[in-house]
Amino acid sequence: MPRRASRPAGSRTRRPGTNAASVDALHTLKALLAKRGSNAAEAALDRWVDALSESPETFAASAEYLAAESPDGFTREERWLLLSIAAEMVDDPVLGDACEELEGRMEVEAKNWPGYNDDTLDPEQLRNESPVYRALSEAWSGLRAAIEISFLHDIAMPEMAGAMIDDAGNWERALRDGEATLLGIPRIVLTADDDPFGILLP
Repeated sequence: MPRRASRPAGSRTRRPGTNAASVDALHTLKALLAKRGSNAAEAALDRWVDALSESPETFAASAEYLAAESPDGFTREERWLLLSIAAEMVDDPVLGDACEELEGRMEVEAKNWPGYNDDTLDPEQLRNESPVYRALSEAWSGLRAAIEISFLHDIAMPEMAGAMIDDAGNWERALRDGEATLLGIPRIVLTADDDPFGILLP
């Protein structure tokens, strides 16, 4: 489940806030780790995401921890999933403004399209029907990817950054597997690559 890819093009990312730091900047991440694989994991994940957006200290400490590959912590796939969520919140003083401008132009293009209805708008259909909207959407996605890739390079995660751009199959499989073990849900098998021993696919 690629978090970045699943976010509707044109939606505004939530950015790390400026509230005061908690006593332990890793408190919510440790709580998530303790609940991983249980029925309480999804609620713990939501609390961690909220903490990321509210506290720069939590954001920085979480990124450092997840990039460090602690042997007694999350799996590689879970770390990639969590870092991909953090990357969605990263801003850039120049590229972020450009993304916001593109979002505004996408909204204008959508509203000017025949039959526009905000309640039933299908961005994928609009991308297929409107060359302008498609171009704006691809430009937005490219800028967001640049922001997120830069963040991953800054925290010394070049393998993850490379997979996000050049190895979509490995990237998406890692995030699906990370979500499955983190939240304790059945592992999703979509292709033969997800089932190397031929056990689950017919």
